[in-house]
Amino acid sequence: MVKHHTESYEVHAQFNKLVSLADFDETRKADLERMKDQLRCLLSQERVSKTDSISEGVWENDHHRIRLTKVEGKWQSFGYEDASGMYVESYEALFLMEMNRLMVKWNGVAVSIEQGYSLFLGHPETLTLEEYQVYSILVRSGYYVLRYDPVRKYCTAELDAPSAEERCVWSNLYKMLNQPNPREDVLVMPEEVKLLETVKRSMQKYCRLIRNPSSNSEESCNEPAYKKHKSENASSSVESSDGFRKIEQFRRMFDRFDIVHSLNEAEPLVKADPAEENSLQLVFDLFATESQTFKKSLPPLPIARIIVRRSSQRMLTFGELQSLYRQQQAPVPLMLMLVSDSLSVHCFLYDMRRIQRNIIA
Repeated sequence: MVKHHTESYEVHAQFNKLVSLADFDETRKADLERMKDQLRCLLSQERVSKTDSISEGVWENDHHRIRLTKVEGKWQSFGYEDASGMYVESYEALFLMEMNRLMVKWNGVAVSIEQGYSLFLGHPETLTLEEYQVYSILVRSGYYVLRYDPVRKYCTAELDAPSAEERCVWSNLYKMLNQPNPREDVLVMPEEVKLLETVKRSMQKYCRLIRNPSSNSEESCNEPAYKKHKSENASSSVESSDGFRKIEQFRRMFDRFDIVHSLNEAEPLVKADPAEENSLQLVFDLFATESQTFKKSLPPLPIARIIVRRSSQRMLTFGELQSLYRQQQAPVPLMLMLVSDSLSVHCFLYDMRRIQRNIIA
């Protein structure tokens, strides 16, 4: 038994082209027979599935959902519960079937994965094949993925809390002003002492510059003439070399770009199909894998919202992406997922948020 389950089935034969069996020499025939024996041995292994660890459900064709009759394991990001029972969406059920976590029955007969693709996908209320491919890839990668809901409530408690840098700034500010700190409830943590000193030095530096902006120029005037001339020459040479270095860096960078010329200038503007405009919508909310306390009923703000399109469709314009971005109540970056005919996925991230400046120099 140990040998049967630990034997590795590797094929050590080379077949470069299809030929007739009559053309095989003795070595090739021996290789072919050995390959057949190894394949029979591999297929004859008993595959054990623990039914006690697999959940079960019944397909409700009228509502296009699965009612769970037996629940095993964690269901942190799958399904929902109401007064009539616990349910999972059709695309969630298909994914759980592929992960061997759920067995779905319809009219008393178990639904296969192949049947699930035709039964659970393609309906108006469900996902398309391309959308399910994106969902499956992201969930397998460890992300939390939910269908986009414009009225969903998000937990923003963590976003309202000040960052460590802000806590250090306020703590130093009131100390420098000799005033009581009205933010006493927001304390600096012990592990932030080093950051507190860095912020303090930075604030003191800018305080000196504001009070005496000519101090740097006076110090440079007190230097001897030859040192001043030497430093000016050195600084000018360094600046010029830095300038040429940056120009060369940007030149190499732009040489790598593939410039795609727009055809709108040469051809008349083609109006977008109204049906295609109506189909342009957000599909998923994407949540980080670090969300250990993730709750489907009250999730944190997503890290991105996903648009799914086929690669054969035209590329979205910036105006269309900007319009979708502005439709969000809580704006987050947009992620465009293009799915090819072979179901390979290409991702493009569009972040239109303002970049915040670091308050520490």
